Amino acid sequence: MDRTADVVVIGGGIAGTATAYYLAKRGMSVIVCEKGEVAGEQSSRNWGFVRQQRRDPAEIPLMMASNKIWQDLSRELNTDIEWIQGGNLNLFDDEKAQANCEAWLEHARAHGLESQLVSKRELDALIPGNNIDRKGGLFTPSDGQAEPTKVTEAFQRAAAGRGATFLTHCAVLEIETTGGAVSGVITERGGFATKTVVLAAGAWTGRMMRTLGLKFPQLWVKGSVARTTAAPIISHAGTWSGVAFRQRRDGTMNVSQPSADHDITMDTILNAPRFVGSFRTARRDVRLHLNRMFLDTIMGPFSKAAFRRELQRYRILDPAPNLQVLAQSMAKLKDILPMTKDIEIERSWAGYIDLTPDMLPTLDSIDRPAGLVIASGFSGHGFGMGPIVGSLMSELIADGQTSLDLSAFRFSRFSDGSKPMPYV
Repeated sequence: MDRTADVVVIGGGIAGTATAYYLAKRGMSVIVCEKGEVAGEQSSRNWGFVRQQRRDPAEIPLMMASNKIWQDLSRELNTDIEWIQGGNLNLFDDEKAQANCEAWLEHARAHGLESQLVSKRELDALIPGNNIDRKGGLFTPSDGQAEPTKVTEAFQRAAAGRGATFLTHCAVLEIETTGGAVSGVITERGGFATKTVVLAAGAWTGRMMRTLGLKFPQLWVKGSVARTTAAPIISHAGTWSGVAFRQRRDGTMNVSQPSADHDITMDTILNAPRFVGSFRTARRDVRLHLNRMFLDTIMGPFSKAAFRRELQRYRILDPAPNLQVLAQSMAKLKDILPMTKDIEIERSWAGYIDLTPDMLPTLDSIDRPAGLVIASGFSGHGFGMGPIVGSLMSELIADGQTSLDLSAFRFSRFSDGSKPMPYV
């Protein structure tokens, strides 16, 4: 095996595999190191929405560019990714929520995004036979959905076809630096020399950066998802109405709630001051739990050896889904869509979402160590953004600049006196 590469990517999720693909497409040599399996964590466990709608205004240009990639991605990757451009529907039931949607629409219109308010009557045309008692909604026709595992694995195959090397069950134990710049990585399979490392490690990014003396505020929250048996084809618009759901081509549905569980860890305590504002905003949507995860991570923040043990112990993060939440979600679904009354949960799963204080990712090449590129902190929004992130990271590395403005996603916002807060 060649022990050198132009770029080493840490993380085999959609951000890492897409970055590897676009770098390999430019003719650069790439090694991707993944401690578990490609798409083993959140890149196979998310809901599958590809939405521009209700994004933080800073993300709208990126998501519009990503949406254009998605529309041709099956051809680009030469495989069926179950892409459906059915739109995205976010419902509201009071004047305050409507006003929030109208305020966001101003940002959408400024970028030429065709989002629109829909009345109850128009809602009935979008989702026939519904029993949704809402005042109206926000609809973006060009939004879509795809199958997460298929997409990430397709990026892997396409990258490998262009020469990228993927090492699974191969944790990166240390990023080596020389003279303030990246010089290589130490992995479970030995060392690799490189001048550029892309850290796309999802929920593990903050822990890895801590080994370099860098503070990346990040917390894990757990989202639970159910896959149902097939229902009559109702609508392919991703829908949010107290319950979130999308219907796949075969009639089965992904169902969940826009809420999450948080297992308290040492990172919760260390990052608490950064997340006070975010927690206040979303306190009704986050359930706190104190369990074994706290004891398992108690030494991680303070010891490189403990961090390495964490990487190997949690080879693939596979938390148990919150079955109570999923039962509630199914009850709500059957209430608002009577035609789903006979469907059942076929399987369920959960995944850890990595949150930042402002719920925006970091997409940046930092000064010290030079050569470290961060593509992480997607806060549950990373699947839809994956293709454009890969493209932009390849531009940043190969050209030293990007075609879209990434200043809102700079790493220094956590230390330059800014007070990052989520867009509401």
